[in-house]
Amino acid sequence: MGVQGKGRITALLTIFTIALLVVSCGNKRSVGTGVAPAAVVPQPVARTLAPLPLRPLSPKLQEMREHAMRRASELRGLDWTGDVGMTELSGWEYGQRASEMAQVLGGDDLRSLGRLAAAGGALPEGVDLAQLAASFAAVSAGAVYSPLDHQVILVDKFKGDSLLTHEFTHALQDQHFDLLKLLLKRPYNFDRTEAVFAVVEGDAMNVQRRDEEGDAFGRKPLDEIARSEGARFNSYREEVGALFPKLLTETFIFRYRDGARFVEAVRRRGGERAVDELFTNPPQSSEQILHPEKYFQSESPRDVQLDESLFAANGWKLAASTPLGEIGVRGLLMGGVMDEEALRAAAGWGGDRAYLFERAGATPLFVWKTVWDRQLDAQEFLRAYISLQNKRQGAAGSGNNSVANESQAIWRDAGRTTIAWISNDTVIIVRGAEADAGTALEFAKQ
Repeated sequence: MGVQGKGRITALLTIFTIALLVVSCGNKRSVGTGVAPAAVVPQPVARTLAPLPLRPLSPKLQEMREHAMRRASELRGLDWTGDVGMTELSGWEYGQRASEMAQVLGGDDLRSLGRLAAAGGALPEGVDLAQLAASFAAVSAGAVYSPLDHQVILVDKFKGDSLLTHEFTHALQDQHFDLLKLLLKRPYNFDRTEAVFAVVEGDAMNVQRRDEEGDAFGRKPLDEIARSEGARFNSYREEVGALFPKLLTETFIFRYRDGARFVEAVRRRGGERAVDELFTNPPQSSEQILHPEKYFQSESPRDVQLDESLFAANGWKLAASTPLGEIGVRGLLMGGVMDEEALRAAAGWGGDRAYLFERAGATPLFVWKTVWDRQLDAQEFLRAYISLQNKRQGAAGSGNNSVANESQAIWRDAGRTTIAWISNDTVIIVRGAEADAGTALEFAKQ
């Protein structure tokens, strides 16, 4: 699952391509996919497509396929339970396929997530994430494993390298652990799904790097693995970073950089069988990926909920709801503060949940409740969030911007009011029409 390298990476909304649930990859030297869809009420999805065209592989491609299958099985320590096909598509054909995949796997969910992000100020209004996801997949892919087709798809005269071993590792994962069942778990939880994708990608990256580097990979310090994987994204950051919010790019990179480090930490602790266990007992949060000791200690995120009946009684309908997790907090803050400050401010995350409420004729209402390991962590997050908002507003925010035991900051912009409120280890963010924001905050405190 990833994207091709420099020159084709700019046509994207990378974080959301995974919502297609096409385990899509390109050149893992500058890799990527995106985020899963958000939906409050799961809807039945018909996960079928027209068959791929039947095209015989050239002798060279057949040899590449057999080599990649053999290496994936050897390095991953899993046997094939059946054959895996491989099909060549032109760029145009894959573009059509990507669009069909988006519709089959839940374009409405993506649009719901887009509305939530826009209501929170993280994305522009009117962004169609489903269409952007399909466009990105069509333009950026070099090779993909599709769990819908149970085949590896080669796009636009694929040249061949260790990426193919990566793709067949996804096929092994699918045969043994059923990727669609794992990734479509409901109720939807963005944070949990990001953690699962970090396992899926981290496992395939682990196999790919061992294929490329041999035993030397197993001798690398874990932090060096994360640094080297992060460095592979330098051109991605340069080309995409100025065009898209850090929330998108950081979550995209997380799956590969931190996933590779996490899976290797697990493999060194318990071997390939411990990696298998990640698919049957996956991490519950991105926090566990970022801090593997929390996975080993079974430290779960705190459950955060609002009393939705208070909003319903005032005519608000819940349109989307999901935790963002430590990786979501980190990516959001990176839109307005230095990366290192964002990392520190997100590190004390204990749990959260973001909500989108809608009412006919009214401005959408965004409510985000977060809880932190300590009061000091909550204060550090609020300071970082205030810096983020002041940058967005051109330092024109109004209200009390101090961080005390109980205080709040208020910003007004383009007919919307944003309130950030803190009490002890809890920070609540509300954004909506001024007439609604204060009431929503009072509901969220209860």
